[in-house]
Amino acid sequence: MAAVALTPRVRLVAVCDRVRESHTEAGVYHLRGVRQKIVAPAFPFAPSRLWLFLVLSSHRPGIYPGYVRVIDEGTDKAIFFAHLAPHPRFEANDDALAAAARLRCSFPHEGRYTVQVWFYQEQESDVLKAELPFSVTKEGD
Repeated sequence: MAAVALTPRVRLVAVCDRVRESHTEAGVYHLRGVRQKIVAPAFPFAPSRLWLFLVLSSHRPGIYPGYVRVIDEGTDKAIFFAHLAPHPRFEANDDALAAAARLRCSFPHEGRYTVQVWFYQEQESDVLKAELPFSVTKEGD
């Protein structure tokens, strides 16, 4: 269990249509279209804009490579995988930092999906730090 404490905590996770950092104030982000579901006209469906926004915290300075997966709950298969880029980097006095990742996935059918955030470990298995359920429905249902 000690390995879990060696990775950042995920304080906030949101799926949204757009993430933009403020041009006037550092560390302020504008999120547009925060969602718990998406309505698709047909399947397979590949949304043109879908982002994952994270707020992470760590009491340990360092670089923490991680990745995002989107899992189809009906098949338990990953439909999307991407590394967090750039890798989250905490300096000695950082309380929290924001990260965003583009979700370039295609949903094969209507159903429930789970967005997962993982961090790599040097000597242990990767650590799942966040899960967010996400529904995809067909337009008109």
